[in-house]
This record gives sequence, structure tokens and C-alpha cells, in this order.
Amino acid sequence: MFFKNVLVPYDESEHAQSALHIALGMVGDDPEAEVHVVMIVTSGAVPTPSLMGGAFDDPFDNGNLMDYDSMMGAIVQRMRSDMERVVQDARDGAKCKVTINARIAPAPVEGIAEYVADHSIDLVVMGRRGLGALRGMLGSVSFGVLRSVDVPVLTVK
Repeated sequence: MFFKNVLVPYDESEHAQSALHIALGMVGDDPEAEVHVVMIVTSGAVPTPSLMGGAFDDPFDNGNLMDYDSMMGAIVQRMRSDMERVVQDARDGAKCKVTINARIAPAPVEGIAEYVADHSIDLVVMGRRGLGALRGMLGSVSFGVLRSVDVPVLTVK
């Protein structure tokens, strides 16, 4: 099989779920293939410590204070746990290796492009539109990824 290292950027949208199913269908029978399911957490998703006095109430730990890095780490860990359930449901007997990850980046396109470069990805399978995109148009993230990576990008509905 030509594609052995496939990335599926995941944002919980229906299009991302379709992309996950298609990627697993494409390489799932190959035990040497790997599908990377990655959620990008934008660094602007949580206010910076300077805006909040340097500490945050931990929504995952009943009001204890935590620093910014710990807060972002907790968000990433929570997302990975949620994605594990989604991947398990979508796997449907696929024999390929599946890696689940979340990455903090300034913007989704930048995070996806960095992940492609860092992990020698040879195909990106992603939804055409993610959460909040206008109906009928190619999403700005998928368009940005098409322009930012040097590997094939398959966009799906």
C-alpha cells in the first residue's frame, strides 16, 4: 500500500468523523500502517496567565489552582481521553496502528503542518468543513492545510 502514515486532524465535527472512517478504511487492513488522530488545541483557547493573575481554577480538579502549563496539559489529556472513545467506535476491526494525540499550537493550520513534518506523514485525510464553517464552502483550515503541506490532502464530507 502506498500510504503508510496517515494523519486525521480531528475537531469533533461530522466531517472529521467521516475522515476518520475513510482513513481507517483506506489503510486499516495493513498492520504496518499507522493512522494518527490529532486534535489541535489553539494556544488562545485559554486566557494567558497575565490576564488571569497567573493561576487558574482547574475545571477538572474541583477548584484547585493550577498554572497555565498545567491547565493546557489537563485540557490536552481530557481531549485525548475523549478521542480514544471515538477512535474505538470507528476502528471496526482495523489492524493498523492508531496513535491518538493532541497538540497545542497558535492556530490549527500551523499545528497540523508541524505534525505532518514532525511525523513523516504521507497523507492527510480531513473534513472539508469543521465546526462553525459556512455551509457549502471549503473550510479555512482545510484550505490552509492544502496550501501548507507537501503531501496529498484528501478532504471529505
